[in-house]
Amino acid sequence: MENTAQRSGNEPSELPYELIKLITKDFSEELGRGTFGIVYKGVYADGAEIAVKVLRNISGGLDDVEFQKEFDNLRGLKHPNIVELVAFCNEIVEEPAEFQGQQITAGRVRTALCFEYVHNGGLNKFISDQYTGLGWPERYKIIRGVCEGLAYLRLEIENPIMHLDLKPENILLNKNMEAKIADFGISKLFGEENTKKTMSVIGTMGYWPPEYIKHQIISKEFDIFSLGVIIVKIMVGQNYNSIVEMTARKSIKLVRITSSYVSFLSQYRY
Repeated sequence: MENTAQRSGNEPSELPYELIKLITKDFSEELGRGTFGIVYKGVYADGAEIAVKVLRNISGGLDDVEFQKEFDNLRGLKHPNIVELVAFCNEIVEEPAEFQGQQITAGRVRTALCFEYVHNGGLNKFISDQYTGLGWPERYKIIRGVCEGLAYLRLEIENPIMHLDLKPENILLNKNMEAKIADFGISKLFGEENTKKTMSVIGTMGYWPPEYIKHQIISKEFDIFSLGVIIVKIMVGQNYNSIVEMTARKSIKLVRITSSYVSFLSQYRY
């Protein structure tokens, strides 16, 4: 079995489940948890690294809604600020099982999405109370990257995609501190309509726009509101919790002072 992932053009390659187990060392190193699964680190024989998102156990095959939806949303995306899908696995594996007190062999669907490995992990680690190391050039670079990635999803592809769970944990940073939007597990394709109503809970509290909180309405501005919260968090860093408790006038003053630095830096390209 060849211990590598071959790409055919821009299409992700299909990997057998046994190879997934091999490169993750039987799922020994967890990187994080997404909406529908757990992400593990994988390493090929040649040293190339990969992030493997193993989806929770679901019935059926390639037509399973959760797998197919995220796969379809990701397979054609190609942008420096969007995490790249490089391979996938959707295979029925024969495994031992117990049925009515007897040991039998049953088919079990194993599904995984394999992404480029983004070395610095989530943005949330860099804007926490325990970390204060982001300089203004890095903050501007991250904000710009997220904006460009989001603009690509909304404006530059044939069928615009709404992420619906944009938050620091879903913005990954590579070795050069370039932002990559990740985890499209609950994203939606949005047509000509301006709003949709849902009774399902989506996204993450704290990043919800008012129209969703009050009326469960998903508008095209859903991700933009989440982006605004992220930008404020990036600019004020560990002061975010205190800014939430400030009066409106004081918080606006702080954001204006902070944004003046970011505005000054925006004339430079990184």
